[in-house]
Amino acid sequence: MNGFPAGRARGDLTLAGFVAAAIVALLLAGALAWLSRQQEAAAAWVAHSQEVLASLARARAALLEAQGGARAYVISGRAEDVEGFARGRAALDAEVGRLRALVADNGSRQAQVDELRGALRERVATLERTVDARREGGFDAARAIVDSELPRHEAAAVRNFFTRLEDEEQRLLRLRLAEHQSRLRGFRASTAAIVAALVAMLAFLYTRVRRRRTEQDRLLEAEQRFHRMTESVVDYAIIMLDTAGRVVSWNAGAERIKRYREEEIVGRDFACFYLPEDIAAGKPAHGLRTASEQGHYEAEGWRVRRDGSRFWARVSIAPLRDAQGAVRGFVKVTRDLTERKAAEEALLAEVRERRRIDQQLHRLNESLDRIVADRTSELRETNAGLVDAKQRLEQLSLRFITAQEDERRRVARELHEEIGQALGAIRLRLGVALNDEARRARPLEESAAIADEAIARIRSLAVNLRPPMLDDLGLADALQWALGQQSKAAGWTSAMRADELPQRLPPDIETACFRIGQEALINAARHANARHVEVTLQSAGPELRLTVADDGDGFEFDRPDGARGYVGLLAMSERASLVGGRLDIESAPGKGTRVRASFPLVAAGG
Repeated sequence: MNGFPAGRARGDLTLAGFVAAAIVALLLAGALAWLSRQQEAAAAWVAHSQEVLASLARARAALLEAQGGARAYVISGRAEDVEGFARGRAALDAEVGRLRALVADNGSRQAQVDELRGALRERVATLERTVDARREGGFDAARAIVDSELPRHEAAAVRNFFTRLEDEEQRLLRLRLAEHQSRLRGFRASTAAIVAALVAMLAFLYTRVRRRRTEQDRLLEAEQRFHRMTESVVDYAIIMLDTAGRVVSWNAGAERIKRYREEEIVGRDFACFYLPEDIAAGKPAHGLRTASEQGHYEAEGWRVRRDGSRFWARVSIAPLRDAQGAVRGFVKVTRDLTERKAAEEALLAEVRERRRIDQQLHRLNESLDRIVADRTSELRETNAGLVDAKQRLEQLSLRFITAQEDERRRVARELHEEIGQALGAIRLRLGVALNDEARRARPLEESAAIADEAIARIRSLAVNLRPPMLDDLGLADALQWALGQQSKAAGWTSAMRADELPQRLPPDIETACFRIGQEALINAARHANARHVEVTLQSAGPELRLTVADDGDGFEFDRPDGARGYVGLLAMSERASLVGGRLDIESAPGKGTRVRASFPLVAAGG
């Protein structure tokens, strides 16, 4: 009987042990259920945050599409470009509505979304006004809105709201994950106590194996849920990496963006997504190292698809840690931002092109201003030159008329005084001869002598008016004759140097050159008091050059219009210009005078 109480005691103890084990098992089951709910809640938090961030990104893309459509229509004016604006606006409204539904359980977040909606409405309204202004008032009306400060302020406000929402969502996600980690730490402590009690009552080894198997099943279930979640996302490439950076899992979004099938990429190093120069710089390893040390890594840059094409991507890498905090692998999230990058580059190119056009217009305006100023100055100088030329021509005409009258008066005087007197003397002597036969021989002889002298004077006068040797022998011989005539009259010593001309020159060139040389010799004879005179006639390529130099008194001549005070010099200059030539005069008191004339042989002959 004594054994019964003892047996009963042992039975009670056994029952108490089983009850305690059952209680411990129930507690463990409750803890596992709680942990499962926490894991599901954490996964839901992550999925919710990713969905909010994705919605914000789509809203950004829709706004960029609306802005790009409006900008394209403002530039081109084509109706089809407005469709991009309409699509972007519709997508933007849908995304904002979806975003508000996602944060419906958070009053402060809803207020932020409402502020974002208000800012977007103002931005879209400005875009609509710009489109309407382009449609109704043309490019200048739309440009006035685009160039104002309002679009930039609105764009900055929208960017600030987007950034605040994204930062807040990231902060909430980190806060929730931190709370989850805190609960997990509490759970681990409680589980450790329960396991310690269970090991004390049952078998430590069995309890430990059971707990490990339970944890493995839980982790496997969590990974499976994560895989199911990632498979449903197509806008993001979600990739699981092991600690060495090799691909472990691959979702549909990764296949769409990077164009590798899962069987082609699993097991390969994720560095194959990077450019060769980035691999050489160690960027893949740097990303994993930064994620391990800082808990997160983000970057934007060019990545490579399976076919070798490039795309602009935003990459986030986060480490996956076990219960002890050791890194078990990494989750890598990649988003294709090529369209956004292209839109930004197009906008920057448009801004640069507008700046370039503005600079060109500014330079063109400056150039036109300079041209107008130069042309105005040239016209003023030309007008002054025309007025001066007119005055010179008037003075020249007056002096030519005066000179012509003087020359006529001189010729008339010589004809009257010398030739007339000679003819009168001949007439008287002929009358004497007719009346007195005895004295007829002497008057006839005197009349013949007077007639010979008159003939010589008439010939000299005719030669001075137009030397026949200029027509018969040419320019060089005519100048030689004129030099000889003046040398005899003035008592100079003289020299003549003339190149052999290939052919007779045009009559106007010969006449102009001879008259200029003749006038220069006459001036030297009348005014220079020279002792020696030289005449040079040269054929220098396309020009004929005449130089008359004396060693006489010279005169003041230091201005281009210095010839105005001298009728002969002015006549020589005008005569040269009439045949396309030019006249240069060098003179100074006591240093003689040098007259140079040049004539265009090619132009004259052609």
